[in-house]
Amino acid sequence: MLQPQSYPEFVAKALVLDSEPFEAMVDDDNPWIEGLVFVVALSFLAGIARALGGLLTAATLPAPEATLSAAIQGWQQLASLVALPVAQGEAVLRSAWELAALSSGYTGGWSHLLPIITLPLLMLLWWVFFSLVAHGVARAMGGSGTLNATMGASALIAAPMVFLVLTIVPFASPSGAMLLIWGVLIAYRAVHIAHDLSWQNAAKTTLIVYAVALLAGTLLALMFTFGYSMGGYR
Repeated sequence: MLQPQSYPEFVAKALVLDSEPFEAMVDDDNPWIEGLVFVVALSFLAGIARALGGLLTAATLPAPEATLSAAIQGWQQLASLVALPVAQGEAVLRSAWELAALSSGYTGGWSHLLPIITLPLLMLLWWVFFSLVAHGVARAMGGSGTLNATMGASALIAAPMVFLVLTIVPFASPSGAMLLIWGVLIAYRAVHIAHDLSWQNAAKTTLIVYAVALLAGTLLALMFTFGYSMGGYR
């Protein structure tokens, strides 16, 4: 079992795609347990930073009701210009606003603490999803790694979350595109080492996993939108 004090070094080396942390996770006595602890610890730290940052940011912004009212007025003006359905668009805007304001802590109260829960939960779901799909695809590509090893190495995809600590500063946020690309590169390295694949097959495996995730996300979004629209017509 690795020691938590080694995590900062693991994060730093994973970000530069050094093979040492990936190999250490694969060779650990309990890779998936080590991966679980790593993912939870890092995402929990990021969640605390985002919660504090959201609290400080909300204190400097206008009242949520005023911001929502301005957004709805803007939508109404846009809809009248391009002949879009005003009521349906406003309903979707309100729903999206409520979710975004609640998850960011903008609405105040206990909602400021939500990132402490949501970030670790989402990161855990992504880690498990990636590990399972990557393992299946990698084995189909001729990989030799176990699911346990895959989960250990894949836990390092949480490493870019260290940049979310910057969100403790109001209005500061790392580039989403940067985090995504960095995550893809680390995921590729994890698959490459855990399954001893050629770089070509490791790259294909990684891209397939992200394509499956994109497809699944799109389907879920369409189902949510369809269900919401059907509910609005009742």
